[in-house]
Amino acid sequence: MKRLLAIALTIGLAACGAHDPLASANSVTRAVYADNPAAVTPYFDDALRPQISRAGVGVISDKMHALGTYNGLTLLGGDATKREYTYRASFSKGTMNVVIRLDQDGRLAAYRVFPSSS
Repeated sequence: MKRLLAIALTIGLAACGAHDPLASANSVTRAVYADNPAAVTPYFDDALRPQISRAGVGVISDKMHALGTYNGLTLLGGDATKREYTYRASFSKGTMNVVIRLDQDGRLAAYRVFPSSS
């Protein structure tokens, strides 16, 4: 019985993670940084998934690597109604902004990376 409860709790926590914008944005950013399109793809919704290309991920990965080691994300702002969130991605030699939008199922409907002003 305890084992079933532990499994159910694990499944429940995993499902909650799918709706955690920070966790999703961080996982995708780490996968992009690693130049791993296969790890990026599962986070995106059906409409966005076909737009992911090895070349596109590689270009963004190169820009990230030019800023050094990836150190994580910090929330800059968000609109829960629109399910849009902006994060500052910190690297050892600089930063960039990551903007995401979640669909109703918690999958990424948008992932954009911009140079930051700081």
